[in-house]
Order: sequence, then structure tokens, then C-alpha cells
Amino acid sequence: MSVARSAAVFAALSAVLAVNACSSGGSVSDTATGTPAVSATVAAAPPPQSATQSVATPEPQQNAPVSPTTRTPEEVSDLFPWNQPRPGLDSGNVDPELFATDLYQYNFTTPSGNVQCGIWAGGSPAGQVGCQAETSVAPAEGRTCTNAENDKYAVRVNEGGAQHICTTQGIYTANEPRVLEYGQVLSAVGVVCESDEMFGVTCWGTEGAFMFARDWNESWG
Repeated sequence: MSVARSAAVFAALSAVLAVNACSSGGSVSDTATGTPAVSATVAAAPPPQSATQSVATPEPQQNAPVSPTTRTPEEVSDLFPWNQPRPGLDSGNVDPELFATDLYQYNFTTPSGNVQCGIWAGGSPAGQVGCQAETSVAPAEGRTCTNAENDKYAVRVNEGGAQHICTTQGIYTANEPRVLEYGQVLSAVGVVCESDEMFGVTCWGTEGAFMFARDWNESWG
């Protein structure tokens, strides 16, 4: 299933302040005058002269602002999970048994509680792995749901690949599921799911993968 890709470009402006310090010097002038006498030569003492020197106070220096890093569209696109290699089954950093809700079944929710997911060993009518959201957005290809209580966005991976659906019930929910914290990776029965603050939940099944969150609803093969 082809999916439209989106990338953001972050732009920043930078300015450099130039500091000028200027100074000017002054001159000292001395003048002596004398009046000769007929009977004697008397040198008159010169009047005291003043010396003036003008110095301009330099302007205080200002630190030039640091320009933030600007990423190209290609660099931003590289951050998306669909442009990353599929993680290995040994990439999990949590104990799968902590998320087990039944024999060979695992469930979790995101820190926000918006998305809940289920994983089944050997697959199930609901797929190998799937998630549903309290609130999400329409996928590039697939059904448009209303986010009503009986019309929630969901996405799953089954034998035919990734599939976007609308669900009228809690297919991928569980009673008090454990939270998969941001940065945690759950690997169980051939499925890898990662929780990320920016991208929400990304799950890789055997035949496809998806990225699902309040503002994301993407899938790829």
C-alpha cells in the first residue's frame, strides 16, 4: 500500500552584531610670550596652559546569537520510521512478560493513553499486531473515521500487510494495560513496537509496519 510521505523543514535566521570602538586624541599647545625691558631682560613666566585629551568610551560588546541547526528536507525525512531499517527482534529493551495479558497475547498503551495496542502470537482475526486510538487522523489511503465512540481509527498488520480500519469496539484494548514509555521497545513473538514522543507508536510485523498517533496514521510494507 503506497502512503504519502510528509517532511518538515526547520529554518532559522542568524545575525551577527559588530562592535565598534572609537577613540580620538587631543593636542597640547603651549605659548610663551616675553616683553623685553630697556635696562634688563626679564622673561615673563608663561601662563599655565591646559592640556585636553578626549577619549570615547567604547560601546559594550554583545555576544552574537548562536544560529540553530537547519535541517534539509532529506535530513528531516531520514528521521521518519519508514526510512529507518527494521529493528531486529533483539532490539527490545523491556521484558515482554510484563505486558502479557493472556497466553501469547500482549497489550500496552501509550503514556498519553490515546493509543492502545495488542500483539498476538501466530496472528488472530484482529491481525498479528494492531492499535486503535481515542483520536487520530485519516490515513493517506484507507477509511475515514469520525473518532466517535463507535467509530475509532485503527490500524493492523496481518498476512496481507498493513490495513487501516474503523472499529466500533475495543479490539486492541485491554483492562488496565501497561504503559510502554517513550523510548521503550517491546519485542514479542516476531513483532517489534516502539513508543516515541514525536512519532507515537511504530510497530513492525512480519508483513508490514505502521506509525500511529493522534496526528499520525501511516503504514508501509
